[in-house]
Amino acid sequence: MHKTIIGEKKTFRLSCLLISVIVLVLGMLIAASGTAQFIQNETISRLFLIDTHGYAAGQLSRIGRENMFNRTINKAYVGQLLLGNDSGSFVSYGGMPLELDNNPWPFCIDEDDFDAIEDFIGKDVVIEFKTPRNSMFLSCSAIAEMISIDLVKAEQHFDETYLEGDTPVLGVDIAYGVEFGRITNAVKNKNTRRDYYLTLQVGGRGNKFSHFVITDHDLYDFAVTALKTGTMVKVHYKSRLNMRQARNRLLINGIEIVDSNGSHE
Repeated sequence: MHKTIIGEKKTFRLSCLLISVIVLVLGMLIAASGTAQFIQNETISRLFLIDTHGYAAGQLSRIGRENMFNRTINKAYVGQLLLGNDSGSFVSYGGMPLELDNNPWPFCIDEDDFDAIEDFIGKDVVIEFKTPRNSMFLSCSAIAEMISIDLVKAEQHFDETYLEGDTPVLGVDIAYGVEFGRITNAVKNKNTRRDYYLTLQVGGRGNKFSHFVITDHDLYDFAVTALKTGTMVKVHYKSRLNMRQARNRLLINGIEIVDSNGSHE
């Protein structure tokens, strides 16, 4: 009887050990699968960076050389932009294309432009950029290459205060809404699908950012004008079911110009 109990205890311990090993292996497989999925998503997202053009708005917080020990090879200068107004650092996984709306927002600078750009430090600016970078920026850690820089021009007058745009007919809309804030990023994707991407600093300050898709060229141009002026806007959107990704696409079907209090200009 005593031997039987001991045998049963050993069997029970072995069973528990076996279950623990199985759980551990499954956990590792799930983690590996999650990592693989993240890498796959990042790789797919980077494919969209083959040919893009866009704008980012915020406070120019830093410019400098990345590697002082290898000047003969690394001549890249990097700038950083704090997106929008009174925002802090974050890494964004909600925007598209990937890494074009992180905060601080990094960009590559031509060495010859360094002195001129230094005058913009601490000011609210608009960076025009493109991808891919020029070959001279291969050592630069940032994805985007700066084309031009200018101050935010808040005195811009709008002939229209509301513009409605087209959205694709095909698809299932599961919700709709309106968000108020300041446009910080606008990206044109020059692939066969004419998609434009927009990031909104919700409420006009802080670290809440929303990511949208625009499929209408005129509406995109309207958004760029609002970005360049730092104008507060209301973004009217539809939440469309997306079977290929975990999150749904927020399609903008209208942008409304408002003042800082949320009323019409």
